[in-house]
Amino acid sequence: MAGNSRMRNFAVLLAIVAVIASCTTTPGPSPTQTVCGGVSSEMGGCTAERHTFLSSTCQDLAREWAGILDPALVAILDGPEAVEMNSRSVLFKRTLVITTIDMQTRLTELELLETCDLPEFMAAAEPLFSDRLRADAGGALYGGGGNPPATYAEWLDDVRRTVRMIDDGE
Repeated sequence: MAGNSRMRNFAVLLAIVAVIASCTTTPGPSPTQTVCGGVSSEMGGCTAERHTFLSSTCQDLAREWAGILDPALVAILDGPEAVEMNSRSVLFKRTLVITTIDMQTRLTELELLETCDLPEFMAAAEPLFSDRLRADAGGALYGGGGNPPATYAEWLDDVRRTVRMIDDGE
């Protein structure tokens, strides 16, 4: 069992390193970037300006998380197939990881990590995902390229694994 936990922790570390490595600034006419590494500044793309979670209960944080995550993912679905050589699947995962880390930072501040369990969290968050996300999120899971699209349920399982991995890393 310890090896499985170590693999999850290693996967989380790799995801975080990938997010950080993709965040390089490029000189331009404006000091404020709106997109970096294919992730908007509002979602943490290469900036310190990320959403500050304000809710104070597990269920409220779940709803706030879903309310931030859904429009960000829909924007990726509505955007180009790739941004700066990053496929939608990469952009989806980055956005999910960044948003989840920020939400779990708030859970830690409130000392709720031990009491906020994944089923309760997802039960509050998942109903808030839009019809657009439900219809097309599975197509972004495997990155296209001839791969058959995943179902929404498969994508949601991946979301649960990501949230659980970051939680287990604490």
